[in-house]
Amino acid sequence: MLRIAITGGIACGKTLVGSFLEEYGVPVCESDELGHALMDRDGKVFDNVLAEFGTAILRGDGSIDRRKLGRMVFEDRTRLTRLNAITHPEIEKVWQKWLTQQEREVTAAAVIIPLLHEGGYAVGWDHIVCVSAYEAAQIQRLKERRLDESDAMVRIRAQIDVAEKVERSEFVVFNNGSKEIAREQVKRIMVNILEK
Repeated sequence: MLRIAITGGIACGKTLVGSFLEEYGVPVCESDELGHALMDRDGKVFDNVLAEFGTAILRGDGSIDRRKLGRMVFEDRTRLTRLNAITHPEIEKVWQKWLTQQEREVTAAAVIIPLLHEGGYAVGWDHIVCVSAYEAAQIQRLKERRLDESDAMVRIRAQIDVAEKVERSEFVVFNNGSKEIAREQVKRIMVNILEK
């Protein structure tokens, strides 16, 4: 089975690219969604996150308010590092298990890992696809997610530069235009991958 990693900058369109891969019958696992599930009240890292960051990150119903937590960690690199140390090993365990399960079913499977390079997860893939976008597009998309421009910039700067991710990847989708343009790029990548 071919193992495909999808990475790229925040708000560059990794989920969109994943949806196009699914059109080719490639199942996709999204590591951000795994992290959210692990931080649910019955999730594996809930207690450790709460112990580290305190009750100020909770909503009235006792669940973690990811917006509050995000604001807290993106303003302080040390806190972001601590959160990643709690969550990333558990997230990796889940997507590794998922990949193992896919091996019996499909010829290719993909995992969306935004911090593929930052977290040291870039080894062991058959192909790495980076999704890139202009910074102005990233900011606009983050504003549509109800972040102001300064919060958007903090989150963009918390990752390594997209240009560096592009250089470290085998394939690149430049997601600056329409969805159809992005879909066509994914089609070309899949033809290339399947021919190999």
